[in-house]
Amino acid sequence: MKGLKLGSTVVACSLFFASPVFASETQSTKVVEDPGVYAEVIALLEREAASQLTRHLQERGELRQVSVSIRLDMKTRSMKISFGPGYLPGPEGSYDELFLIPMASTLRFYAEKSGLDVNDIDFLFDGKALEEYYPEDLAVPPQVRAKSTHTSALISASHGYISLHPSREWKFQRPAPLGVQEDTLSPAYGDELQGLIEQRSGLTVHRARSRSTELHPESGKPWEHMSSRYHLKALFPERTDMWNEYPNSPESAREKDEDIRARPNYANHLGVDVMLSLHTNGSDSASVRGAEVYYHREKPQDKPLADSILCGMREVIHALPGYESFPVRAESVAEGHGENRIGTMPSVIVETAYHSNPEDVAALQDPVFRSAAMKGVEKGYRLWATGKSCEPLTLAPIADVEIPTQSAREIELGYQGNPQYPVTIEFTSASCSKPGACTPTRTLFEDPTKPIRAELTCKGSSPGVARWSVVLRDADGVATPPVVFQHSCVQV
Repeated sequence: MKGLKLGSTVVACSLFFASPVFASETQSTKVVEDPGVYAEVIALLEREAASQLTRHLQERGELRQVSVSIRLDMKTRSMKISFGPGYLPGPEGSYDELFLIPMASTLRFYAEKSGLDVNDIDFLFDGKALEEYYPEDLAVPPQVRAKSTHTSALISASHGYISLHPSREWKFQRPAPLGVQEDTLSPAYGDELQGLIEQRSGLTVHRARSRSTELHPESGKPWEHMSSRYHLKALFPERTDMWNEYPNSPESAREKDEDIRARPNYANHLGVDVMLSLHTNGSDSASVRGAEVYYHREKPQDKPLADSILCGMREVIHALPGYESFPVRAESVAEGHGENRIGTMPSVIVETAYHSNPEDVAALQDPVFRSAAMKGVEKGYRLWATGKSCEPLTLAPIADVEIPTQSAREIELGYQGNPQYPVTIEFTSASCSKPGACTPTRTLFEDPTKPIRAELTCKGSSPGVARWSVVLRDADGVATPPVVFQHSCVQV
């Protein structure tokens, strides 16, 4: 088909959905409908929870046995883990959130592997939630009324060095079972996210930890490795209420608890519009992996933000070659972290991957993965902040076109989603009535306010037919599924 040629000029918007990481409805139904299998799964989960609790108590020097029972509500996809008398976390140790939340992740993983669809997990202690024991301590502060336009954000990236008492030994807060130290890794993710939020969302970004490489005089460690507690102590030496809430605590690691509270205290002091906390996750099981986002169970209004961030991460990460099946949770999880309870603004915790899983550890150390994950976080935040929904990036169907020979016609290409500009429209030949006559094209479009148009041309005098496969690809590598249509050159 000599002379059949395509010139294109095109525009579009965002998000691929992957399969949920939890079990299918069919699997879940089979387990629930078989009383024997269901009871066996519950018993296994209870034994795992009891074993983890016994180890945890022993590590604290306590030798006791505490009963554990588990109930599932498949309608709400929730699990209640009830501890009998003998175990009640208190303010010292941040109510054991660094033990209970990883336990919840592990039990959720095992439940879903067994075919039980679980999302949110609550803990009861001798029949009552922690909030009933500590109503003042665990109350959610009044939330600031959201502004229509956001101007600032706080990024809190991981933990950092604290001083143990009374030894004054300096210690990182998180374990590094596979050689990845969350305390020093996550700040690089914060740098990536800060640049993206400043450039793409146009916000002023504050950081909870210092990024200076100079030495912290008290410890001799680099400032960038110190916890938020010490950064804020240097910035606000008189504001001990911000960074030194437990000065008389007998706990050796009391600064860990102060650090958890210091981050949202700083966000409240700044009056930022959103607080984004970045972490890597950990589990006793090396099988648990993937990206998760948490919101506080007493702040359900933060769930849409958390879900949008997950959706953004899923889209951009899965666009990366080699990461197409990286696990990204389908729905955010309600938990009880102090870090996103105390903030009076929308606050979520992004757990990028598990530092206890070998595959996730490899991803965490890959700068390409880091960039994609943080692009997803920023995008999810931006969509939520501007009232846009997270939806797959797709091209609208393209009607077959007939064009007289030796003429041209312009068509407009529609799409759904939220692509990152500039975008490229790629036309490749699915079939051509004369081999070699149909020339593939790639056209760049930089202005999101203008429609995406393609010019279809029939320059020759002979009739012919081309079938084109069309893909829209954005600046982050996110691409639409191909759309095929027929372009015919006809004599009139």
